[in-house]
Amino acid sequence: MKQKKEFLTGFGSHSRAVCSTMFMCTKQIFDGGFLSVSGGYFVQAVQFVMLIFIWKSLGEDRILSNGLSLDQLMTYTLMAAIFHQELNIISPATASLWEGSVIGRFLRPMPVEVSFFAETIGKWWIPNFIFFGLPLWLLSPLLGISPWPAGVLSGILAVFSLILAASLGFAIDLLFASLAIYLKNGCFAALAVREAVYSLLSGEMIPFSLFPFGIGNLFSLLPLGSVAHGPLTIYTGTAENPFKVLGLQVFWNLILWTAAAHVFKKSKERMISFGG
Repeated sequence: MKQKKEFLTGFGSHSRAVCSTMFMCTKQIFDGGFLSVSGGYFVQAVQFVMLIFIWKSLGEDRILSNGLSLDQLMTYTLMAAIFHQELNIISPATASLWEGSVIGRFLRPMPVEVSFFAETIGKWWIPNFIFFGLPLWLLSPLLGISPWPAGVLSGILAVFSLILAASLGFAIDLLFASLAIYLKNGCFAALAVREAVYSLLSGEMIPFSLFPFGIGNLFSLLPLGSVAHGPLTIYTGTAENPFKVLGLQVFWNLILWTAAAHVFKKSKERMISFGG
């Protein structure tokens, strides 16, 4: 009876609930068989190979500049592919509004925002790393790509930067989910807009150093620039000042999490008032 009361009132062992949610989502992704999700991995692999061919072509033509070597560019692209899910976070928040399944998350023994985070980690991060990221990392030397960071310090700082980038990505995702609530039936328009700008403005697909007219320097100062550009440049040793990058990530985390917490709270009130 006590456990039931704790569950219904939203209390109890949050850490156990989070781990259970992650584990269940990891198993659910393979309910339709491995072939049902292998197509996504195949598309990622094709995109990665295409970019590698393009960068090698540019390197042979000596088009690369701004202190970015071909080896650094290849490692940058490799790590962007491996940590694609962590650098381009799309939680179930927006889709659950369209499906109406968001209401069930209010009954779980954890905050609804934490539920979105746990589902994202279980459904995307874990399977993607095990079945795509890790094999790609191990096979990368066969493709002539170094999977190692520029140095020990670069590797350690890149881990902290990746954590800050993932945190910032979740904040941005909640802001997009809040926008979706206001759009009502047009919530998938928010995802379309996001997909159109995220990969480019975050530096995940194309490093900012390859942008003309110094536009990349401007993009690196924006919130999206701290998501992918930050950890990838630190890992490859192309960041002029890694500690400045980390400081900028902390700054944007404070700003966007403050905004996301306030806006998402107001958006939930709007959704409930409409009977969502």
